[in-house]
Amino acid sequence: MQELNAKRILYYCQSLVGVGHLACSLRIIRELLSHAEVDLIQGGLDTGTALELPRYRNLRLPTLLHDHETGGLIDPEENGDVKEIWKSRTDAMTRFLRWPYHAVVVEFYPFGRRRFKREVQDLFRTVREHCGPVPIFTSVREVLVPRALETERRMVASVRKHIHTVFVRGDPAIVRFDETFSLAHEIEDRLCYTGYVSSAPPQCRPTRKKQILVSQGGGNVGRELLEGAIGAAALMPDYLFLLATGSRTTQAELDELRQTVRSGNVEITLFLPDFQQRLMESAVSISMGGDNTLLDVVTTRTPALAYPYQGNSEQGFRIKKFAEQGLLFALEAADLVAERLVGKIEQALNAPYPTRDIAVNGAFVTSEKIKSVLASAA
Repeated sequence: MQELNAKRILYYCQSLVGVGHLACSLRIIRELLSHAEVDLIQGGLDTGTALELPRYRNLRLPTLLHDHETGGLIDPEENGDVKEIWKSRTDAMTRFLRWPYHAVVVEFYPFGRRRFKREVQDLFRTVREHCGPVPIFTSVREVLVPRALETERRMVASVRKHIHTVFVRGDPAIVRFDETFSLAHEIEDRLCYTGYVSSAPPQCRPTRKKQILVSQGGGNVGRELLEGAIGAAALMPDYLFLLATGSRTTQAELDELRQTVRSGNVEITLFLPDFQQRLMESAVSISMGGDNTLLDVVTTRTPALAYPYQGNSEQGFRIKKFAEQGLLFALEAADLVAERLVGKIEQALNAPYPTRDIAVNGAFVTSEKIKSVLASAA
């Protein structure tokens, strides 16, 4: 039974490659639960990450992910019929929804997830049919993959039609939204910079070990980074190289990677659930530079190298902006040769860590803004 005066919020998050969008959504939801009930509709990888908290419900949709070979959507596990999966997703959402909702929060749309446009807009329409013109919010990264002007115009039109507030997860002193979205000025009245959505800074910091943490991230791209680190490890025998592969890595791929190891100071494991703790224990982080990883690097004050995902420009742009602030060192493909990578690691080990602070309280700010809007509508 719903508590007297409690608000109920519907949250939609669809991941396609990694787990960064889900991680941000869950951090925001934790804050929202302080003043509302939250129902999360989640699509993407099953990461085993879940909240077990009062006033929270979760629906994990049948999986559709991005296929790197075709550019389309696939069922990564069963190779099922995509049309049937769409139908099963719709049916699952219909059974899951409970009325009324006082607000909707959607991750990334309409700045991404255009393949899910029909599903998202059907959800908007269904909520408004049952609940009236409730506010719809979107939470979006501060860096977008550049799109054609006509595509940006469609995004602006969708914001104008559907979205009350666009929460930009970022610090405008580091990256401004208009640097990768040229029509940001047309929705400036709906933009709200929240700061980055980061996990809480650690209360205590362990002594760092002679350990290099190399992380592939939540997806399954960047095998070349792991191979480069294996080569560098052979030239740095005093350091343990802990390699954490992506969550989609198969056992066959893991075995194949282990066969390339040429020194005894390499440990290869699957995706680390205690990543932040391992990061605090490490002398240097080498990663794909996903936004959540970069924030963990910043909050733990870990010297870092970042090699961006080569499939789009988003991560490369963010890494460049962080590097300009001295928060990390950027890697290029040529730097993955063993000798050059060792030089980059030594550069990170020897450089003084910057004192610059960035805004990282985005989950709390987002929650408070939503709380304020709902209070004013009461």
